[in-house]
Amino acid sequence: MAIGDPAEAKNFKLLGHDPSAAWGGGSLVEVKNGFAYVGAVGGSSYDGAEGFTVHDVSDPTKPRRVAEVFAPPGIHNHKVRIVGDDLLYVNYELIKGADAGNARAGINIYDISDPANPKEAGFYDLPGNGPHRFGVDNEKKLAFIPNEAEGWRSRVSWTVDISDPLKPELLSLWGLPEQDLSLGLPYEEPETMERKTQCHGPATIRGDRMFCGFWGGGMGIADCSDLSNVKHISQLRFAPPFVGSTHTVWPIGDQPYVVVTDEARAHTNYPDSQFMWVVDIREETNPLPVATYMPDRENFINRGKRYGAHNILEYTPAEGPWANIIFLTYFNAGLRAVDLSDPFHPKELGHYVPAMNFGEPCVQSNDIGMDEHGRLYLIDRNGAGMHILEYTGELRE
Repeated sequence: MAIGDPAEAKNFKLLGHDPSAAWGGGSLVEVKNGFAYVGAVGGSSYDGAEGFTVHDVSDPTKPRRVAEVFAPPGIHNHKVRIVGDDLLYVNYELIKGADAGNARAGINIYDISDPANPKEAGFYDLPGNGPHRFGVDNEKKLAFIPNEAEGWRSRVSWTVDISDPLKPELLSLWGLPEQDLSLGLPYEEPETMERKTQCHGPATIRGDRMFCGFWGGGMGIADCSDLSNVKHISQLRFAPPFVGSTHTVWPIGDQPYVVVTDEARAHTNYPDSQFMWVVDIREETNPLPVATYMPDRENFINRGKRYGAHNILEYTPAEGPWANIIFLTYFNAGLRAVDLSDPFHPKELGHYVPAMNFGEPCVQSNDIGMDEHGRLYLIDRNGAGMHILEYTGELRE
């Protein structure tokens, strides 16, 4: 594609576009009651501000920015999560090499009872450089936070009780065995950052099992029947021979399978790595890949910037019209809808690659969110902002 080329679309309809979301370069999006909150990638492979923006999307055909919140110096806050009815958690991660002064690492808590005017309401301090891609389960009243911890090597998964969302409380820590310093296992620093074992997160729970991505450490499965004592069960490491950067691990409805994405990195595009896996967890002590998915390599691998997987829509119900459909962001290949009703044979149902109407020759579709009406919010990190979409393809009966 080139600057000015139209969108590529199959089974998606564009409802609205707001290029100002996260000042063009966005990360995670959360939507509720007609308002979208978009975290910014800032200086992470984009020349933009650090912080988040708020958008009135009550009319999805005419989204408009209504607020912008800038991060303090030295702070990266690209992840946002709505908690309960009127709170927003935003990560405060220290930018490496930056002068953060007295900035705090942790989770900044905003009151969004007036959605267009977020107000600071509290702070959850965390050690080290602070959290990266964290998650929230509002039904279970839990947060899952990738962060450093005493006695562990690099980031591990914190399970945090948020039943009182203004006073989060740590329940337990979980990391892979090579991260547990008390085990005294042999350790060698990896040659590349992509192979470093560290929780990328967020963890998620199905039943009494927890799943999480650990970057160079691959995927992990844990027993969380006692949330105060999460116990490691197994891991599946993809690197080597693959590049690494395991990002998301998410169960597919109630099937004995999980979908796993290895994040494409900024400096090299690989024809045979950093894609989406389907992993069989019927024998949870020995998880095994059974299928992979990637869009047409020849069409995208040399299109520019990153070609490869990133994240999925964190909504994979076991029943209903959305069952077994994975919505996957694939950087310069846009958004892909993939049917996993037969996990051994992933089937693409549709795609949406935004138009090149924002001054760049390629998109970098970064994240995907959904509102209560089933509308999808595609966030770009290369200047295109936010596209509001309707999926018009095949659904379940």
